[in-house]
Amino acid sequence: MKWADVINETLRYMEDNIMTVEGPKEVAMSVNVSLSYLQNSFQMITGYSIGEYIRSRRLYLAAMDLIEKDEKIIDVAEKYGYETPESFSKAFSRFHDATPNEIKKKKKAAKAFLPLKLTFSVKGADTVDVIIEKMPKFYILGEADVFNVDTCFEKIPGFVYDFINKHYSDLGANVFYGVSVGECDTILNAEGRPWISEYEGISFDERFLFMTGVDYDGGKIPEGMTVIEIPETLWAKFKCRDNSVEASQEMRRYIFREWLFDVDEYDLIDEYNVERYGVPNEEGKGLHNEIWLPVRRKKNS
Repeated sequence: MKWADVINETLRYMEDNIMTVEGPKEVAMSVNVSLSYLQNSFQMITGYSIGEYIRSRRLYLAAMDLIEKDEKIIDVAEKYGYETPESFSKAFSRFHDATPNEIKKKKKAAKAFLPLKLTFSVKGADTVDVIIEKMPKFYILGEADVFNVDTCFEKIPGFVYDFINKHYSDLGANVFYGVSVGECDTILNAEGRPWISEYEGISFDERFLFMTGVDYDGGKIPEGMTVIEIPETLWAKFKCRDNSVEASQEMRRYIFREWLFDVDEYDLIDEYNVERYGVPNEEGKGLHNEIWLPVRRKKNS
């Protein structure tokens, strides 16, 4: 399925099942694609995470029920999956900037949030050099945390810079990594078990693991750090224009808004990707960042 069709099918599925869909994982399974890549692409294109889109549509429909059907607030809260009228009122007020009672009595207007319908036009997808390269497994030593899809772009740069500033001297590295990992068993920890097994009880619907660190070739693991194994795979490697946060986010937008819609030869695989920070330019002047996505060649290519 073309990636443009994936996004539109995602929207159709959510709208057809808006009252029952449980979250991003169910949506990704319905269109048979990786959860993390669907989350990334959907958010880059629409400006909303999948979970945020579902919540916003439901809160809009809840307002319509209060206005047009004159339903009781407690009944609407239960209908849209809120455990208590208080939790419903809090979410409703945050979204509409008005309480359910104010909307019901038409003292304030509800915020409209209609179904999205998208059309796609790919431009300039051949202007970025993409290297497809198979690499053996390698290991990364670093610090990790759990991040929310909705706020990751604001919080991760600070997490990375804090690590680099703290450990630049003692780790003796110039190139640093960022590794995003969703619900997959492919990335292993130092004991050879799936890394996510260390985070039992965490829902990966709207959260993911992120590690920042350096190449690891053995030796003592410092307190508070961990080691993960990145498997042998085929990578699509994208070079950012420089080593700024803005350049990395610009490249990520390009990947999920254009490259995915233009490429016919490769599929994205599994729930992880790698970034490299501070990579020296080939001409020896300046630095750049890179984004690596694990891919496989399509069977019909």
